[in-house]
Formats: sequence, structure tokens, C-alpha cells
Amino acid sequence: MADNDKHLYRVRAGGAECVLLAGDDEPPGIAHLGAWLGSAPSGSGFSRSQTGNLIETATLAPLLPDPAAGWTGAPGWRDGPGTGRAWSTRIRAADADGISVAFEHADGYEAEFSVSVVSGGLFEFRLTGKRPASRTAGRIALGVPLPATAMEALCFGGRWAGEMTMQQVPLSGGLSRISRAGSRTAHDAFPGLVAGSRGFTADTGELLGVHLGWWGNYELTVETTRDSGFRAVFHLDPDELTELDDGRFQTPPLYIGWSDKGMNGIRMAFQDGVRELRQRSGAATQGKVQLNTWEGVYFDQSESHLKEMADVAADLGFERFVLDDGWFGRRTDDTRGLGDWMPRAEVYPEGLGGLIDHVQAQGLEFGLWFEPEMVNADSALFETHPDWILGESDQPLGRNQYGLDLTNTDCFNHLQNTLTDILADERIASVKWDMNRDLPQAAGKRLAPMATRLIESVRNSRQALEIEACASGGGRADLGALAWCNRVWLSDAHDPDIRTPMMAAYSLFAPPEVMGCHIGPETSHQTGRRWSMHARASMSVLASMGMELDPTTLSEKDAHIVADYIALHRQHRHWLHHGHMLCLDHPDPGLSALGVFSAERDRALIFLLQRQPRSQNVPGPLRIPHLHGDLTVSAPLVDPAFRRGAKVQPPWLTDEGFTCSAEFLTGHGLTLPIIAPMRGLLVALLPGAATELS
Repeated sequence: MADNDKHLYRVRAGGAECVLLAGDDEPPGIAHLGAWLGSAPSGSGFSRSQTGNLIETATLAPLLPDPAAGWTGAPGWRDGPGTGRAWSTRIRAADADGISVAFEHADGYEAEFSVSVVSGGLFEFRLTGKRPASRTAGRIALGVPLPATAMEALCFGGRWAGEMTMQQVPLSGGLSRISRAGSRTAHDAFPGLVAGSRGFTADTGELLGVHLGWWGNYELTVETTRDSGFRAVFHLDPDELTELDDGRFQTPPLYIGWSDKGMNGIRMAFQDGVRELRQRSGAATQGKVQLNTWEGVYFDQSESHLKEMADVAADLGFERFVLDDGWFGRRTDDTRGLGDWMPRAEVYPEGLGGLIDHVQAQGLEFGLWFEPEMVNADSALFETHPDWILGESDQPLGRNQYGLDLTNTDCFNHLQNTLTDILADERIASVKWDMNRDLPQAAGKRLAPMATRLIESVRNSRQALEIEACASGGGRADLGALAWCNRVWLSDAHDPDIRTPMMAAYSLFAPPEVMGCHIGPETSHQTGRRWSMHARASMSVLASMGMELDPTTLSEKDAHIVADYIALHRQHRHWLHHGHMLCLDHPDPGLSALGVFSAERDRALIFLLQRQPRSQNVPGPLRIPHLHGDLTVSAPLVDPAFRRGAKVQPPWLTDEGFTCSAEFLTGHGLTLPIIAPMRGLLVALLPGAATELS
């Protein structure tokens, strides 16, 4: 069929659109995924030249790639339906907000592929399928074509306490990443990819961002197509996916964002989209400034000392007190106690009620740590139900613990009932939900959907309960987690040199209010490096602020600094948590500039961190786009070390600030102070007089 005779379907998301072409007897394919095309031509406008060795239909990107229909790449459903006969297709629904396409195969397999709009700039792709009971499940390939201009990619690797390591590399077929961690994503395999034009920067270049909202197993590959393009493909096992009531399975959502304004354009598309998704699910809440007890006391818990910590936290301006690991069962260290969710009798002889009441009397909310999906061999639960573990008892352990098999009905019901009973106490305002080991034993099991179902059941039993997703740090930081969790613990690393680029990378996919970011100890427990209180606190102001150290050990000077930064965060939180976290480019590779810009673009807070000795004798100006109007530049809280750092520093650093236009900040830039290595500074750009900080 000639392209001019094909049906044209257009799905628009703000300044982006997805265009599909389909013939009466041909499967639909993606002809364009990128900029809104205005008055687009008929199907013939999307035709491409072909050489004699190519099959005629191979130039479109199919929704469900089918070898029998001429596709020469990886099949959309592999090792299941026979490849000798093509899928039959029909359009089930189509309008400007989405399209749904049904597929049927002669071997009895069924699939439905949907393209929908989340918000301006963000699409959602999803596939639902069903296989005959007598046939194998095979593998699903959920893919998306990358822009024709794409020549480079951002890949996301990492490790524990070093998640979201971002690398900009040449785009090529063969790029791949595999996560086999069970019901969390591996720390070196965040399920996302950004592809763009050569040399793209924070604010320049055409880019497409792709993210799988899923904390289960997957394989991501970049394929070279026969027409010299690229596809990003997520490979999934249907037996591990969500099972619907009618026996069909459903893939996790694949989110696609497009921008012609560089990485910050992708940031805005995804951050706005995540907020829309969280509004739909009810997970959108205003973050509280919280004190977490973990690195302050670890397992050495004392009710009297915890009450002292709560007293000091209240005086400093904290809003929530979170009791972390170590409060239950035999839990005196990480080798015992998991699975026994009752207070440690020797520490809390009367239960947790006394501590909770004391915390609340100080005006603080109370939060509690759980790791319900795990068990230690040294626990009453394991001794009673050794058959509830996932895999064999002689398996290699991670953090001295086994995973529980949530696909076991008795095990799941026990956990659901235990959590529901404990959390029926409405004095518990929040839960930090942890998951501290990889579970390769989950291959072929619906473990990730069952973990999601467990979290859903807890949320549904207490609608006001807030949940923080944690998995040894950032193992559950995908958009699927954000549909049910109010906050993400992005990493166990507090070191600003590690955390700041991590936040910059994660902001490509999520907004600042979901990123838990805590003031850690002066000497980082993960890296051993020492950081000033100003550097640690400035960084945390931009996100969901907290602290993870014993506040009773703070010096009087540091206590005042913490209180000042908490007050600053709470003063500006109403717009910080509705703004966009964006990055700014600077010629000095050792300087990071990460900021939150208000939705109205009339103000911003920017965190400057000199991660390494500066490469310039005198730092060049920092160009700051994305703002409007006249703004007053000031440093609301200044590390005294800055005053000693140079003979002359910019007047705005120590005076009341100066007023300039947004055009000045874009065209010339802000004169920077000389910043010593491992020092940070928070810069405020606000409308009105220099003294106005509201």
C-alpha cells in the first residue's frame, strides 16, 4: 500500500508528538516521535528512500515488531508465537490523547499496545498480552525509536553509595544494561536512557529520554535498525510481570520524553509528568524535614537517648522523627531479627508507645523503618517458616539475609496482616520501606508485582500514611515506585561530591520533592571525607530535606547553622517543591551548579559546589537562563571560609546583594566567588528588594 493511502494517527504531548501510520491490512508503525509537526502532510510525507535489498515495510518502527511482516530486528514477542505467520491488527481507539492497537496471532497469542499522554512532553507506552495456556511465555521487547539526529547517549551506571553515575557516550548498536536484582533495580542499572544530537548540553540539543517504570528484572539494549537508525528496547519476561484478573499480563509503563532544549528540557518534561502521575495515585504530598536515626545511633538504640535526640530535633526545626533499623525482635546487629516485627524488649519494655508519645509531644511526626520482604535465619519467623524463603537455604546471602517468597500466599498474607496491624496505629505517620539485597532467585516469578501489591495494600489501609522507598539506597527510584511512594531514598551516600551529580542525573527523571537528601556526619561514613556543615546543608535544601546524624552531638555553631538552613528550606518549600531542578553549565569541570527554579520562573535557589580544585585562576561568570524579570542576587547563608578565600570576592556574597535583569544573568552571567575545594554555597535569586527572602 502506498504511504499516501495509509491512515495517519497523531498523539500530541505539548510540544512533542508521536505519529503512527497504518494500512488497512498492515500493522501500525511509528513514523515520527519528536517535535510537534503542525499541519503535517499525509502519509507520503513520511516515506523514505529504500535500497533494493530492504523489505518495503522495514522503515517504520513497529509497535510490536513482527518478522513475518518484514521486521528484521528483534521480535516484539520472542520465543512464543511462531514467526512464520504475521499478527493481525486493528485500531481499538484513537484520538489526540492516545491510541490503542489490538494484535492477534494464529497461535492463540493476544496483545494490546497503547500510546497515551501523561502530560506536556511525556508519553506512556504499554503492552498487555495473553498467551495460550499450553504455550511458552517467551520474551517481550518493549521498544522506542530514537531520533534520527541522535548520536550520543547518557547511560546510567553506579554502585551502592554511588548510584546514578552518568556517562555521555557515542550512541551505537550493542549498548546494553541488565538488571537481575529481583524486586529492585540493580544499583548499576537504573532503567533509563537519554539519547541526543552530538554535543548536547544542559540547554542545547534534541534529546529523547526513555524510562521504564519498573523495579523488576529487565534487559535494555540499543539496536541498529536496517535503515541506519537506533531503537532502545527493554526486554521483559511475561512470567515476572503484573497479572491481571482475566489472566493477561501487563508490562510496566515505558515513559518517553522529548525536548529540543537539551537536558534541562528533558528534566522539565519528566518532572512535570511525574507530578501528574503522583496526583493521579495520591502519592503527591508535601515533604517534611525529617531526622533519621540510622547513622546517628545505628543499632545502639536507647529509648532515653532517642527522646533526647527528638528534643533537640524539635528545637532545630525538624518536623518528623524516623526510627530506623534496630527497633525490633533480636535486632542487635544486621545478622539477626529480620522478620520479627515487635519492639526489642530490652530497649522498649513497654513497646514503642512511650517514644512515639514523646516525639509527638515535641511537635514532631513519627516514622518507622521496615524491611518486610526479608528475613534472617536468626529469627522466630525463619525458625517457624523456613519454607517461606525464596530459593534454597544454602544460597549465597546478601547482608546476612534471605528474601521472602511473596508469591507464597501464606507468606504474603502474614506480611500484609502484620503490617496492617502495626500501622493501624495512626500515630505512625510514615514508613521507610527498605529492601537490602539483590534477589536473582526471583527469575521467572512475579516477585516485583507482589512487592508492589504489598505496598499498595498498606497504602490503601492508611491513605494518609507516607511511604519512603529505599533499597540499600536507590534500588527503588523508578517512576513505578513513585506511583505509590511519597519519597525516594536516592542513596546511602551523603558526601556532596557523590550526591550532587547523582541528584543532577536523577532530576532527568524526577522532581526535587521526591529526593530524600540528608545532612550527613562531618566525616562521611561512606567515603571518609570531611565536609563543612554549610556544604552538607546547602545541598539538602534543594530536595526533600533531612538529617542523618545524632543532633545531640552537634556543636553550638553547627546547631545554629542547621536551624538556619531548615528555616530557609521551610520558608521556600512552597515553591521549591513545585519548581524544576535544573543544571547549569560552567567552563570549570570541578564546579557543579544545581538549582531549583520556580514554576513561574521568578526565583531560584542554586547550589554551587567546588568538587575539585578550580581549573581557572579566576572563575568565569555562571550564565543562568530560565528566569524572568528583575532579580536580587544574594547569599542568604555564607560559610565564613568564603570571606577568607580571596582578597576580593563579589559584593553580593557579603553585602545585601544586587539587583539585575534576567537578561543580564543569561547573557553575561553571575560573577562567582573563589570557592575552595569541598566547599559549597547557596545562591538566592529572588524578586523584589535585596532583603526579601520570601
